Amino acid sequence: MHKKIKLTLGDRLVSFSALALVIFGSLMIASAEMGNSAGDTSYLTSIIIRQLIYAILGIAVYFILVNFRVLRLSRYIYFVGYGLMFLLLMSTRFFGEIGGAYAWITIGKSITIQPSEFAKVFLIALAAKMLNRDEHEKNIRNLIRYGVLSFVFVLIVMVYQHDFGSGVVMFIICYCCALIPPYREYTKVHIWMFGLIFLAIGGIGLIMSPPVNEFFRNHADSYMIGRFLAANDPFMYQYDIGYHVIMSLVSFANGGIIGLGYGNSIHKYMNFPNPSNDFILPVIVEELGFVGFMILVILYALMLYPIVRGSLRCKRISGKIVMLGVFVYFVTHFILNVGGVGGLIPLTGVPLLMISSGGSSLMAALASLGLAQNELVTMKKAETNENNSGKV
Repeated sequence: MHKKIKLTLGDRLVSFSALALVIFGSLMIASAEMGNSAGDTSYLTSIIIRQLIYAILGIAVYFILVNFRVLRLSRYIYFVGYGLMFLLLMSTRFFGEIGGAYAWITIGKSITIQPSEFAKVFLIALAAKMLNRDEHEKNIRNLIRYGVLSFVFVLIVMVYQHDFGSGVVMFIICYCCALIPPYREYTKVHIWMFGLIFLAIGGIGLIMSPPVNEFFRNHADSYMIGRFLAANDPFMYQYDIGYHVIMSLVSFANGGIIGLGYGNSIHKYMNFPNPSNDFILPVIVEELGFVGFMILVILYALMLYPIVRGSLRCKRISGKIVMLGVFVYFVTHFILNVGGVGGLIPLTGVPLLMISSGGSSLMAALASLGLAQNELVTMKKAETNENNSGKV
């Protein structure tokens, strides 16, 4: 007799919270795109249909990854996947520039794919595969190999594609994944890595300090430096690099506690370059107020809590890396997006996962959740088998 394959949705709290975020995001994208539709209902309808298609594809990928253990694949398949991802990242230059970056592959007139979004998730799985080896292979070379392979992707995205935001997210994810394995051989490297984190925090604080800001203001002429200056004091650049941040803050103030009502945002019509993407949060807060923002935060928390709890209970290093890597992925996107539009840190152009428009980011986010869910399912099965064997 053939063994029946039992399909599952994984942890219900994660699944239902993720679905709620997808629905919430789709509704807010429809509202935000009213600013670009200019009364053209066919344009708005096409945006909504496209987002729904991306959502359906993403949910399908999520369901497949929940029930198919990707980490069982041979590491040689991972290296083939790395090569294919490398080619996709390099090919973006042939499809022209969008918003100053060469980050997209364009198919036809309306379909765009952003390989860097999928590369973030791939690097989490690669870390779990490379840094979870047998006892005799727990040496520093695996960590160095993973560092080199991931840094190549970061370099391509930052320098070759000119996509600084995605490169920063990718770097943070890989850095955190490399810190997770508790092998004795990694101890010295981990100490240096923690030291570099404190140095980086100090460096950012120094750059944001008034004396350094004054120096940059008088001696530097760079778009990236301008973003740091605008984050420090957007009102000094209210007609230039600080304009969109100021309008974002005005939207937050307009929203108040309960907002102006769904669809009633004023600033989405003229004050944001990407109201359904980078600046969707100001639209949400202006329409739904602080209450809407808290609903968003609660949904994220409900979705990520079982994953973090599972990572603490998981005995397998690969499971810990996947679950904590996915957690870092979501939290990094959240901090960079909310901090950027809130004027707390420089704008990076990073989307709010599962809320901002964009099929690549939505499908990549759902794929990452599928990987984490698979680890939760595997862990629960192992615990159940262990308990049953203990009763016998």
